[in-house]
Order: sequence, then structure tokens, then C-alpha cells
Amino acid sequence: MDRFEIDEKGRMYWKGLEVVHPRIKRYLLSLMDKDHEGVWVRSKQQRVKVDIKGTPFFVEAIREREKDGEINLWVILNDGSEEILDPSTLRIACDNKVYCSIKGGKFEALFTLSAYWQLVRYVVQEGDAFYLQLGPKRYPLILESNKEEGSL
Repeated sequence: MDRFEIDEKGRMYWKGLEVVHPRIKRYLLSLMDKDHEGVWVRSKQQRVKVDIKGTPFFVEAIREREKDGEINLWVILNDGSEEILDPSTLRIACDNKVYCSIKGGKFEALFTLSAYWQLVRYVVQEGDAFYLQLGPKRYPLILESNKEEGSL
């Protein structure tokens, strides 16, 4: 059976060969969908299963936009799309990688280093707590703990 694979570093493979052409990869990511059966690359003609070990989506940049007096952050994704960041979906893994939910909650996207540093401009500290500050609104940032028992 033909399958796509996404490895731990987000690299995409088709039949064992890495998809490296930026436009082809972007196109395939734009066709990616998720349902109760798994993750698929879907076109009008077919759907092909995707085996995922890592995240296929990355936040490449952040843009601040103001609407009706509210500050919103928009994430620019590696498939060429943009969407508003839901700060309540930010997740800081125990390895300090930052993720957010995208595509209506179907997927997570990993912040690239440059997007991470853009996000840090909005982080404030109060005591031992950290928050994402967007105008007068604050969203708590929680660092996930290591889930292995006995780990530090």
C-alpha cells in the first residue's frame, strides 16, 4: 500500500524517498486531513494514509494584527496558510519545544526557532509564573512535566 511517512523531525517521505521540493511538500501538506481513521493526504481522486512519528506542521512566523481594539497573533504555517493563534492551545513540552493547535484542533504545529523568538516578545513573568500578554489579556503558559516516574 502506498503511504506517506512523517519522521520525528517532520521530514516527509513517499515510498521511502524524502519529499524535498518546497512547492510539492507545501501542496501535500495543504491536502493533509485527519479523521477517526487516521491522517491522510486527500485529493479529489484519492486518499493516501500518512504514518506520523513527528509533527508535519511548523509555525514559521508570527504576525501581530489588531482588530476591533484587540491584539491577535497569527501563525504562518509551513503549508503556506495563516490562522489566528488560540493562546489557550499553546503547549510547552518538557524539552522546551512550543506547540499550538491548528486546523480547527486537528493538528499541532511546532514553533520553529525564529517563530519561538517572535513569540517570546509577548511573554511576561510574574513571580514564578509566565504568561502570554496580548494587550490587556494574559494567558498562562504551563510547562509540561516529564511524565516518566522518577524523572526530574
